[in-house]
Amino acid sequence: MAEQTVEKSASANSRLVMLGTVLVAVVGAAVILFALVNRPAEQSLESQTDTGAAIIEGEAFNGVQAIDPPKTLQAFTLTNQNGEPFSLSDLKGEMALMLFGYTHCPDVCPLTMLNYKKIKETLGEQADEIAFVFISVDGERDTPEVMKDYLGRFDPSFIGLTGDEETLLRIGGDYDLYFSKRADLGGSTENYLVEHNSATYLVDADGKLVALYVYGTEADVIAEDIQMRLG
Repeated sequence: MAEQTVEKSASANSRLVMLGTVLVAVVGAAVILFALVNRPAEQSLESQTDTGAAIIEGEAFNGVQAIDPPKTLQAFTLTNQNGEPFSLSDLKGEMALMLFGYTHCPDVCPLTMLNYKKIKETLGEQADEIAFVFISVDGERDTPEVMKDYLGRFDPSFIGLTGDEETLLRIGGDYDLYFSKRADLGGSTENYLVEHNSATYLVDADGKLVALYVYGTEADVIAEDIQMRLG
């Protein structure tokens, strides 16, 4: 009898443990299901472009950030790849795509120059209404001759501008421009890298900043935005 009583007690305890385990599993599943069903809808992610401008990234974001209202830009004069003075006012009457970079850039700049070529091809005859501008943030190495050779590898009609750091610092606020020489990344004082903004800027025919394109924005998307603005 004693043995039977012990066996019944052990069996009862076993059933209680099993029942408890099942209840915990059921409650856990219910909590997870409730959380999934009642979670808020996914919201767009707010981030910062490399120009410091807030953008909303989600399924609908295509890399185009409109500047509204358009921003009036400070006048500047730099030197083009032919060794001649070139001012912002020289672009009046036509739109301009503008990138700040340098010829020794290993990735962003050459890829953007290739994107310039694709944009120009996509625009067709309308490309005559657009100036494709590359402004160096490394005037120490990017002489007019170096700029001319560099742009010649992509399209000789592209405008290359180089100049002193003082001018870049003066106008930089208009573009939230950032650039910093990093000799520690290049291996020597001559072979250095420069950290810089990677966005491309669109300046309208009145010399105002109207849009920026996040690095990596497809050429077709940029061309379509320009065509829309050209009307």
